[in-house]
Amino acid sequence: MAYGYISSLLLWTTLSAVLLTGAAQFIAVQSQNLMTDSVSVVEGETAIISCRVKNNDDSVIQLLNPNRQTIYFRDMRPLKDARFQLVNFSENELRVALNNVSLSDEGRYVCQLYTDPPQEAYADVTVLVPPGNPIIEGQEEPVTEGNETEMTCTAASSKPAAKIRWMKGDQELTGTSQVEPTFDNMYTVSSRLRVTVTREDDGVAVRCVVEHPAVKDFQAQRILEVQYKPEVKISVEYPKGLTREGENLELTCRTRGKPQPQQVNWVKVDDDVPSHAVITGSDLLIENLNKSYNGTYRCVAANLIGESYDDYILYVYDSRAGEGVPRSVDHAVIGGVVAVVMFAILCALIVLGRYFARHKGTYFTHEAKGADDAADADTAIINAEGGVSNSDEKKEYYI
Repeated sequence: MAYGYISSLLLWTTLSAVLLTGAAQFIAVQSQNLMTDSVSVVEGETAIISCRVKNNDDSVIQLLNPNRQTIYFRDMRPLKDARFQLVNFSENELRVALNNVSLSDEGRYVCQLYTDPPQEAYADVTVLVPPGNPIIEGQEEPVTEGNETEMTCTAASSKPAAKIRWMKGDQELTGTSQVEPTFDNMYTVSSRLRVTVTREDDGVAVRCVVEHPAVKDFQAQRILEVQYKPEVKISVEYPKGLTREGENLELTCRTRGKPQPQQVNWVKVDDDVPSHAVITGSDLLIENLNKSYNGTYRCVAANLIGESYDDYILYVYDSRAGEGVPRSVDHAVIGGVVAVVMFAILCALIVLGRYFARHKGTYFTHEAKGADDAADADTAIINAEGGVSNSDEKKEYYI
């Protein structure tokens, strides 16, 4: 019985010691906090790897490469690679620079702290390989407006794969991209763009913009060359106001196209241009205007792409027409004046009619009433006309 009790006591004591030792080691490991950071570096540049310890108890720090070969043990470099250089060494940090990084240097580096048990932290070194200069290929000849042009942009041999965007001026366009891996674990990206062009696109830059973490503002561009039929616009050089009889008319035909129109023609729609009209290139001059020249004058321009025209409608006004006053306004004013005059005349006729009607009744009542008592017609006329025999008795009344 006593033997069993002693055995249990010894077992408990041993187990407690083991637990206490493990707890002490766990506390020590947790208190030292080994840390590092992953690194991305462009091929040919320098990568900095830092192993940091918080609350170090004088434990040894070392750095190992992806093959677990020791690069630095404290401040000593066992590895025979001069590209590794010690930047800083202290109780709490081992910082190492790797110069002229190549793709073969990529991998997981190990920071190791000699504790019991040892601690490890991992720094993943990623090597970025920028793509070659982007190249745009495709149709280089001019494109006729309304047609489609196609071009391809290629960004070769990058790591990771690049992204390609298309811009036309300030407008982003959508292309179709394809990614192809190469034998050396890199990627070639190509993007195809199809775009229908208008005359406004002539001279506009289409840019292939390459996005990659190793480069900034990496792009290529191509200037669009678009051919289109002429734009035609007639402007009046003289006169600035109404075209009146006896004056001159001077028109200029302005054209723009690609290719530029070499010939401009003036015609009169449904008639002939006046015989004395002077045509000098794109200018038309007609002197001493009269109304027989009224009509539509057309300027026609053509190039290899097509033909366009613009019309000017000539209306010759009377020489007395006011400067800058349209003929339609004259008609309106005249119509208004005539209406007012006619209304005034009608009112005057009504008033006069009523006036004469009342005077006619008065004369009949007071002058002709003597005819009613006459013995014959002659006597009635004499009485009505105020004969001598009744002159003393006749009176007139005006009402």
